Amino acid sequence: MSHLTVCMLSNLYPPVVSGSSTQTVFLARQLARQGHKVLVITAQVDSSLPEYAEEEDGVIVYRLEALMLPELPIALNFPWLNFTFRPSNMRRVAAILEEHRPDILHLHNHMFDLGLMAARMRKRYRIPLITTIHTIIRHSNPLYNLILLPADRVLLKRIVIDQSDQLICPDFNVLRYVQEAFRRFETVIIPYGIMPLADFDPGRVEQIRRLHQLGQKRVILSLGHVHEIRNRHDLIAAMPEVLKQAPDTALLIVGAISTKSPQKLAESLGVEDSVVFTGPVPHADIANYLALADLEAHWLNQEEPERTSLGIASLEAMLAGKVVLAAANPNTYGPGLLKDGENIIIVPGGEPTQLAQTIVDLLRDENRRRAMGQRAQASIAEHFSWDSIAAQTLQAYRAILQ
Repeated sequence: MSHLTVCMLSNLYPPVVSGSSTQTVFLARQLARQGHKVLVITAQVDSSLPEYAEEEDGVIVYRLEALMLPELPIALNFPWLNFTFRPSNMRRVAAILEEHRPDILHLHNHMFDLGLMAARMRKRYRIPLITTIHTIIRHSNPLYNLILLPADRVLLKRIVIDQSDQLICPDFNVLRYVQEAFRRFETVIIPYGIMPLADFDPGRVEQIRRLHQLGQKRVILSLGHVHEIRNRHDLIAAMPEVLKQAPDTALLIVGAISTKSPQKLAESLGVEDSVVFTGPVPHADIANYLALADLEAHWLNQEEPERTSLGIASLEAMLAGKVVLAAANPNTYGPGLLKDGENIIIVPGGEPTQLAQTIVDLLRDENRRRAMGQRAQASIAEHFSWDSIAAQTLQAYRAILQ
């Protein structure tokens, strides 16, 4: 088949650290490796970054002048909020599209303002628009939902979702959200691709142990930004019982911190010395953090577990051969892929005592952890390779073009 010219639009792109940013860059690079011409239009979140650069892997990146917004509680204090929708950027995007004449526009994230840009350009140039829904819009605070839900289901539906020729959902939970919120049923499920992490550096692993004063403690690793939908309260509440039975254990929480409630909970339970908050770390360092971990445990709590997805960080940990504990829907990616007790541990939310005992039992059984980690690694390698994800994405592109 002939090669395509694809223009991706996303407010979040490296150096932004987020799941959708990672997915956008890896998909763009995979398509470029296959000979497709790939452009990315994103926000210039750092003024030191060039407005135009061609990356090593052949992806052409354009950065639009952006106004960085303050961290807001309604946006979970997300540090990368930005605004690009202005006349000068509209003209610049139009010039980019006229120069490259893309076959398709692919928007990542429907809630940021490049969604408005994508919808306008679709109409002006009659280029098909595909939108990947990365995030379910819902807040842990019911008062904020009084603003967010109408904005999502009325405003964004009208100006972005209804202008999209096709929607892509990464899993069945997001699919259900799209059907309920937007009444769109002709969606495509394409799971996230998971790239094998680089080999860990033993010297760096020991350096991390010293940095966080871990010594030779057993480590429960929890990857991902810390906010009220990812507040780790269950994990922290489980630590007193874990420490009773396995006192040489530490909980290492890796990610940008946007709420103080986890630290306050750790202090109130007297486990602050065993709960370490690292702050954000480069993605290239994740392999080293996983290398020192005995377990990885991290899940969202904005929904009941039956409607909660398994995140990218957990999938990366599984591919690294780690046992992952999650309060999530085991059918996130289809029946039979995630099997409780075989390649993942599914735990109930809001049950820290039960969670503690599950953690202790796993820490005491190295053979079980190793076997489960190997099965997890095989499952992710088989179903989430970037070759497969890119092929499915191209199939969605060609279906719209036809």
